[in-house]
Amino acid sequence: MSDTPDRDRRKAMLRAHKERERAAAEAALPLPKGDLAALFDHLDAQLADAECDDTLAMTTTFLAARGLDVPRISSWLRESGGGCDCEVVANVEEQWEGRL
Repeated sequence: MSDTPDRDRRKAMLRAHKERERAAAEAALPLPKGDLAALFDHLDAQLADAECDDTLAMTTTFLAARGLDVPRISSWLRESGGGCDCEVVANVEEQWEGRL
């Protein structure tokens, strides 16, 4: 007998689990997805012309200019691997690639 139904069921369960994880991550975002995408674009452009100073200075300036909750978002970014502006691009942007 073939194990195809079991394999298909396991694949479906895995897809459903991953979708629940994605939905939970999106629900936990401390800012709108459009603002997050714009932050990544902003940092990409800024870091092309300047070196990271190992802080979230560029990020903070961007968030404040948009009237966003700087402490809350900065905390979330740090928890997501973005301890400085270049890490936001390298680590956090990578996690959200294709989902914004």
